[in-house]
Amino acid sequence: MTGRQVRSAARAGTWRETTRGAAPGHLQCNVVILPEREAEAFGQWCERNPSVAPVLARSQPGDPRLPALGDIDLRYDLPAYRLFEHGVATAHLFDLSARWTDDLVGFAFGCSFSLEDALRREGVELAYEQRGFGGAIYGTRLPTIGHAGFEAPLIVSMRPIVDGSAQTALAVSKRYPHLHGEPVHVGDPTEIGVDLARPLETLGEVSVADGEVPVFWACGVTTQSAIEHARPPIAYTHVSSRMLVCDLMLDDLVAAAA
Repeated sequence: MTGRQVRSAARAGTWRETTRGAAPGHLQCNVVILPEREAEAFGQWCERNPSVAPVLARSQPGDPRLPALGDIDLRYDLPAYRLFEHGVATAHLFDLSARWTDDLVGFAFGCSFSLEDALRREGVELAYEQRGFGGAIYGTRLPTIGHAGFEAPLIVSMRPIVDGSAQTALAVSKRYPHLHGEPVHVGDPTEIGVDLARPLETLGEVSVADGEVPVFWACGVTTQSAIEHARPPIAYTHVSSRMLVCDLMLDDLVAAAA
């Protein structure tokens, strides 16, 4: 499928599940939508934490489009949305058509699902996929840099990489700063306060096989913790693992970075 086809299915209500593996080669993005007043502070927090929230596109107030990423309408094009009211997650929604206001600003930033796509293309073995594991996210004791109320401990995504491919995975990640870039940690999870048996969320059963090393990347879900801390009156985000699938391709990111 193409990015446009996935978004059309989301609009039609026939795609509500994870977008992991959808539309290979197409960029997938985390999304945060805030009122303009809070969006300015959030945008500066993103600038201070580029591995957490590497912003690829930002909409104009009241405009649901993100033309830099394709024919996108933020009111409809995600499989599901998470509603926060004063920092509290209160509901899952399937579109924002009745809630969109003329002060809302949308942010889209890179997702590790697309980083996985890049790793596969570069020949990094993702053996965990054959075991039905699709990664997990964890809270850490690592801080982010706070700004104007937006702050949170870093949340990371973990993927076990075959030991012999770890250095290649690091090199590939470095070439994609808009997909969270280099890992924040490789190896012993306790060094960053992680217990592998206690994920915040997981896609399949957590599994690190002999000959693999756990690798941790900054995760966009950290933005949702920052929203909980800042307590803006209203905010909308993607639901974890259900991303905005764009028309922009991974090759376009490589060309832009060259």
